[in-house]
Amino acid sequence: MKRDLLRLVLIMSLCAATQSVGQTTFDGPTVETPELRIELRPVAEDRFTINMTDKGTGLQIGHEFEGEGANDPEPFLLVRSQYCDTPVILLTVKFPWRHALPQYLRLLETYAFRESDLIFIDATLGPLTDIALADNTVYEASELEMLPPIKVRCLAGGNGKPFEFVDEETK
Repeated sequence: MKRDLLRLVLIMSLCAATQSVGQTTFDGPTVETPELRIELRPVAEDRFTINMTDKGTGLQIGHEFEGEGANDPEPFLLVRSQYCDTPVILLTVKFPWRHALPQYLRLLETYAFRESDLIFIDATLGPLTDIALADNTVYEASELEMLPPIKVRCLAGGNGKPFEFVDEETK
């Protein structure tokens, strides 16, 4: 009986450990991966900070932004990607927007950070699912119409900004 109980505890411990490996956890204003911790905090009525910590290197950096209803921002989506030969972290932030119409319950904005040093690159209105999977030089002209509305334009800037988001619908 004791042996069966020990075996059960061991199996449950292994299951719990394997579920947490490689997992992304969203908890209120915080999102955490095995390598990264991101925390959103209000600064003022219309400003908030995105505080990022690289768990491997210990690098901590904070960026302050303006945002609708910035007193309640929450991480919504987090993805690692590569644009214009630059590994990036894309974070979509959800701002609750207090509006009577149900289609306006939230506002989504996506922020891009360079993965190597967590430096801010660019932001765009909308979720990261509305951003093309590659920069605009990869696609044929005929394919551009079928892509999501937000495109990525590479910039030749050396140490500057490697790319910018372009919303083709607004042009």
